[in-house]
Amino acid sequence: MTDHPHFGELLTRLLNHRRRDVTWLSSASGIPEGELRAVVLGTPPSSRHLDALASALGFHTEDLHVMADVPVPEALTPRDRAAGSTSVSLIKITIALPPDQRARIHRLVDELPWEPRVGPPDRVRAYDQERGGFGAMLVNLLCGNRLPSVPGATKALALLTRGRVYLAASTVNGIGQGHVPLTAELVTGFAVTLGMSPGDLAAVTGVDLPEPSRPTDPLTEEMAGLLWNCRRLTADQAEHAYDVAKSMLVAVPEDAPEEDWNRIHRHHGTWWGVPRR
Repeated sequence: MTDHPHFGELLTRLLNHRRRDVTWLSSASGIPEGELRAVVLGTPPSSRHLDALASALGFHTEDLHVMADVPVPEALTPRDRAAGSTSVSLIKITIALPPDQRARIHRLVDELPWEPRVGPPDRVRAYDQERGGFGAMLVNLLCGNRLPSVPGATKALALLTRGRVYLAASTVNGIGQGHVPLTAELVTGFAVTLGMSPGDLAAVTGVDLPEPSRPTDPLTEEMAGLLWNCRRLTADQAEHAYDVAKSMLVAVPEDAPEEDWNRIHRHHGTWWGVPRR
């Protein structure tokens, strides 16, 4: 069993990394300082605490629930987990598109109507954070709060890290079970895919990053935001957004130089993609 720190210790690590203190966080979050100090010392946070802390620290409320090992409220879970794999396919196309077409996809996802949930939310496998430690936390952040499956998580990691973190599903499963040790490369890869600061996540997990750390890629940040926004979609809506993105692709000329095109997929012997600009 892993000796997993309580949320108060993780919060302290984050504050130390950002060179802030409890007094500042109390003022920024509106949580009375006495209550906040109790959380820092080990009192489990309430959903009210986590919501206020998320706003003050710049995290998603749902992610702080996972970091605190507190169940995410049903109303805050992804709308339709069946949309997850299509969302990854949407990102695979969108990341290759020019800025104006990417903006169109963002608007489309933002403007699709909020569909009521049909039935209770689907539950994906949650890794035991007491046993799996920070590895379980990272996989739960990606699989539980964004994607429905480990295979989807592996594809998202590869896409948003531009292939720097390319893992087998069995490896991600091993990370979630605490069998695969976390490295700076893994923590950074999960951070950029989750849309978090690698420094913040490294501080929380206690993994040292090399200095200087690689600057965050704005396009990666943008795609991490799209992945998060796709949580609001139903499977049909995700499929519609994917079809719109796919319609933006053009046939790649047979004699086109490899370096001039982003090739997305091959259909009936023809590559479809986007010219690099």
